[in-house]
Amino acid sequence: MTEEAVVEKVSGLMTALDDVEKYKELARAMVDFVAIFAVSLILAILFNFAQDAYDVAFASTSGTGTTLFGGMPAGVATLLGTFLIPVAGILVGTLRVNRRVAGVSIGRWKETLGEGTPGAVKLLTGLNWDSVLSSVRVSRTAFLLYALVKVAGYTILVQILLSFLSSFLGVPFYAIPAAYLFFLSLVIVLILTRKSLTEGLRRLERLDQLYWDLRVFSTEFNRAQFIKA
Repeated sequence: MTEEAVVEKVSGLMTALDDVEKYKELARAMVDFVAIFAVSLILAILFNFAQDAYDVAFASTSGTGTTLFGGMPAGVATLLGTFLIPVAGILVGTLRVNRRVAGVSIGRWKETLGEGTPGAVKLLTGLNWDSVLSSVRVSRTAFLLYALVKVAGYTILVQILLSFLSSFLGVPFYAIPAAYLFFLSLVIVLILTRKSLTEGLRRLERLDQLYWDLRVFSTEFNRAQFIKA
């Protein structure tokens, strides 16, 4: 194998490992995403409790059906409390995850690889293959869980929105059993996010392929080191 081929092969390997580092950070950031979304749900619940308490205390005396924010229509207040706050939680959580993943330092190996074959050997020798393989497994699981959490969050929001819109459209979504309404919401989310889901499946396939390629690569490299020794 020529020096150029060795450098190119190791460059591809290190680039893939950079992607693995991003997925590892995704695993850590997923905790932030879940926490932010949970806080948004709690805020939405507290908002609705405050609205109900305000209505009980003041609406009957004023006779105007005053909402928590004065002239705001009750439907708008309900929409804010049951839909917009959780949506904001998902958006903020997603932004947080993207910023953490984008902040991962990558490409530090390029200077060493610029030395040619000696640099490539130095990089390969310095790798802890057990740790690398473990990172790929964690990254694969983290990406899958992150996708499932996002789909579940969007499904809950669509279910809430359908229930809310039923009072305006005259469609009795509230009469549909909760399990069927959840399934309908899930179908809507899957249709709207099909492109993102397709790309996610491709990423999972690439991670699976990377895992097995690394296992083969590590076995061959360790065998070559053993024979050399």
